[in-house]
Amino acid sequence: MARFDRQSKIGFIGAGTVGKSLAVALSRQGYQVVAAASRSYSSAEDLAGRVVGCVAYGTLDEATAASDVVFVTTPDDAIQRTAGAVSWRAGQAAVHTSGALSLDVLDAATRAGATPGAFHPLQLFSSPEMGVESIPGTTFGIEGDAGMTAYLEEMALAIGGRPIVVKAE
Repeated sequence: MARFDRQSKIGFIGAGTVGKSLAVALSRQGYQVVAAASRSYSSAEDLAGRVVGCVAYGTLDEATAASDVVFVTTPDDAIQRTAGAVSWRAGQAAVHTSGALSLDVLDAATRAGATPGAFHPLQLFSSPEMGVESIPGTTFGIEGDAGMTAYLEEMALAIGGRPIVVKAE
C-alpha cells in the first residue's frame, strides 16, 4: 500500500472552481500542488498561476506523470471517462470530488495500480476566491482504503474542514 503525506506531489485534472479552490487551499497549508491540466489549457494556466510551483500541462498524462496524488475535479459525468483516458501508474492516488459517485468511477486507475479515494466538500463553490475562503468549517465526505482515508482526513483537517468517512452505499 502506498503512503501519501504532505510531501506527495499533487496534481489536478479539471481546473474549474472546485479544482482551483482546493489547489489554493492545499498549497496554503504546505501541500505540494505541482500540476494542472484541464479541457482548456487556459483554465490549467489559471489554476497554475494561483499556486507557486504549479505547472500547467497541455495533456492529462503530463500532469498525471508529474503527480503522486491526482485529483479529478471534472464535472461528475466526466470523471469516469477522464479516469479512463489517463495513463496511471502503480503507487499513485486517484481522488475524485463527487458526492454522488462511488470509487467505481476510478476503476481504470485502480486496475493500473493506483489507490482510489473520494474527497467531497459538502458545499457549493461560486468562485475560486469565495471557495477558498469558505472551506474552513466545511464537511468533507471521504472514501477509500485505510491509508487513503487517513491521508484525506488529515488533508481535510489541514484546510480547516471536518472529515467524515462515508461508505459507498
